[in-house]
Parts: sequence; C-alpha cells; structure tokens
Amino acid sequence: MKRYTLLILMAFAVMGAKAQQTPEQWFEQANAAYNAGRYDSAIFLYDRVLQDNLESVPLYFNMGNAYYKMREYPMAIYYFEKALKLDPSNDDARTNLAIANMAIVDKIEPVPQSFIVKGWNGLRGMLSGGQWAWLSVAAFGLLLVAVGLFIRSNRMALRKLGFFGGIVMALVFVLSVMFASQLKKAALKEDQAIVITPTVTVRSTPNEASVDLFVLHEGTKVEILDHADGWNKIKIANGSIGWLQAETMLPF
Repeated sequence: MKRYTLLILMAFAVMGAKAQQTPEQWFEQANAAYNAGRYDSAIFLYDRVLQDNLESVPLYFNMGNAYYKMREYPMAIYYFEKALKLDPSNDDARTNLAIANMAIVDKIEPVPQSFIVKGWNGLRGMLSGGQWAWLSVAAFGLLLVAVGLFIRSNRMALRKLGFFGGIVMALVFVLSVMFASQLKKAALKEDQAIVITPTVTVRSTPNEASVDLFVLHEGTKVEILDHADGWNKIKIANGSIGWLQAETMLPF
C-alpha cells in the first residue's frame, strides 16, 4: 500500500513540475518534437503555449509547418495566415502559405487591384506593425533634429537640409503611424476565416432553404462581412458573396 501511495505522489509531483513549465520551455519542447518528426506532439505543445494567451509569428509559423507535415492543409493555411496578419513582411510564411494553397481544391482568381491600392498595400506590408511603430518614433526624433537645424543654423545649406529633411521625416512619421495603426486594427479584428469543412454550399440568405450560390472546399480563405443567427456573410477573392454557417469556418 505504501508503495502505491509513493508512486501516486511521484506522479502528482511530475504533473506539477510540468504544469510549472514556462511558455518558452513548452515552445522549445515543441520545436524539439517537430525536429524529431513527432508533428502531432509538436502541435499539442505549441497549442499549450496558445492556451496561455500568447501569440507570435514564430509560434504560428511553426504550427503551420507542423500541420502541413501532417497534411492537414486547412489548418496549415490558417496558421500561416495568422502569422502574416501579425507580420505581413514575413517572406517565409508567405512562401509556405503559397505552397499550402497549392494542396487545396479551390483555386480562386482574386479581383485585380488598382495600381494605387496595390502600391499602398505593398508599402504597408514591407514591415510589421511593431516595426512601423518603431520607425515612427525614429522619424519623429529626426524630425525634431531637422526642425532644430532649420531654426538654429546660420548656414543656408544646413537650413535647407533641415527644411527638406524635416518634410521627409514628417511624411515618414505620418505614414508610419498610419500603417502601424492599420496593422494593429487588422490584427485585432477577426474579419477573415478559413473554411474547415470538406465541402460547403454558399447560400443566398442565412437559411438552409435559400438558393444555392456556389460550393467551397476546405482550406479556402473568405472575408467575413456580417453575422446573423449562426451564419456568416462571406466574400471570396473573386468578389462573390453569400452566406455560410459559422461552424464551417475558423475565423482569424
């Protein structure tokens, strides 16, 4: 009896030690499991980090890779998209997302963007929200230096440098603040989703008896426009709009 009691106490001690592990330790163990080819264990451990309400680009990126190795492509796409939502400039996540998208059924051609919209989005996606925020701080500091140079310098060349440099830094500051704000808002909103049901029929209204519009398959990305009674109004890349049951998709 004493032996069994001792074994039970030891088991509880081990469980308590595991519960006290930090998210960093869970993450390292998950990486070790991934490198050893134990992808299901890696996903379990990565998810343990998420349960502590923590998120990061490396965490989402690694989860996407683990799901891809297990050929669970919708979930791989979901986590690559979440990584890119935090950091649109992450080329690795963008590349792996493109590879994962090749494995799904739906190949939807997006609506062409205007030159201005494409350029704006491309410029905004050059850095993450945090990087734009730091750039705005640096630009503001240099703006103050330029203003001081313009006001205090007696040399015309330095005054011109301060004037034009100030204009450039003011522009960089304004754009950086705008981009940082937009990316932060985008990261907080769950206005996109990945279809996780193998095959779903998009309806004309939020009702099972409404007209069938088109069919989507798992792994397809949709934009969420509205909600109603367990349904989401969605738009796909080609501009088509309809209603899907909320349980068929995973928002991000």
